[in-house]
Parts: sequence; structure tokens; C-alpha cells
Amino acid sequence: METTLVQLSDGVKTMLALDEIDLDVPLSQIGVDSLNVVEMIIICQQVYCNVVNYDEISIDENTTLREIDQQMTALSVG
Repeated sequence: METTLVQLSDGVKTMLALDEIDLDVPLSQIGVDSLNVVEMIIICQQVYCNVVNYDEISIDENTTLREIDQQMTALSVG
């Protein structure tokens, strides 16, 4: 079974049409812009089904995929 981090990474790679992504590089450096954020939230909702309050998530251009995974996992219930 794939981890949530792998699923998130795969979703973002597909969104950006990339073969590889460094999980510890800020979003702005892998090509995520403000237009991609909505699509990223949709990806997160698909991967992290147990998160009840997405308003508590803090994502900006310096956030990494690993940090997003840690926030989502911490906010998951169950």
C-alpha cells in the first residue's frame, strides 16, 4: 500500500507533468504557482480522506510536499 506522501507526490507529478519531485524542495521551486494551489487542495482531499478541517492547513510557496503530508496526517481523524 502506498503511503500518503507517495500518493501526494504522484498527484503533484501528474499535475505538473514531471517525472520526479524532490519532497523537500519548496513548492515554488518545483513549479507550483497560485493557479495550481486549488488543484493541489483537490489532490489532498483525495489522498487524505480523514482530514475534517482543511482551513487549518498552512501552505505557501516555501512549503514542501513532506511538510504538507505531515500537516495532513496530523489533522487526520481516525
